[in-house]
Amino acid sequence: MADNRWRPALPTDLARIAEWIGTARALERWAGPGLSWPTDGAKLWREIDGGSLLSFCLVTGSEPLAFGQLVVKGERHYHLARIIVSPSRRRQGLGEALCRQLLDEARQRRAERVTLNVFADNRAAIDLYRRLGFTDCGSADSRGIRPMQLRQFAANVDNDVP
Repeated sequence: MADNRWRPALPTDLARIAEWIGTARALERWAGPGLSWPTDGAKLWREIDGGSLLSFCLVTGSEPLAFGQLVVKGERHYHLARIIVSPSRRRQGLGEALCRQLLDEARQRRAERVTLNVFADNRAAIDLYRRLGFTDCGSADSRGIRPMQLRQFAANVDNDVP
């Protein structure tokens, strides 16, 4: 992963990421309800508020390998969202690397609370989030979405900095 780098996502990245999403159901599970299917990069960038939200990629060269967003939910509360890794690069540690970068980004923004949502049947993602320190913070909803939070996050913030 030494040649991979972290950067803000670009609208052009979503053209490749749209190719990773093969069905309307996969799109909804990744990005939430109400998005247009079929999709393309430009449409997807608009519909997930890529230009307004904090959107990031892990890339090699100019090729996106993983994508995620930080959503501001309130004062010092950030939410990890729309985490996705290239299907050809899954199970190689990129999801963890992406999430760690997103958490570092939240720390730099002085977050005190970090949350995320995950489908209860997505064992690989749940296992990753648990390794990162996330715990359940509610029951799964009617769609099967489980809320999680990083309990120790506030303790990791340098409270001495004004």
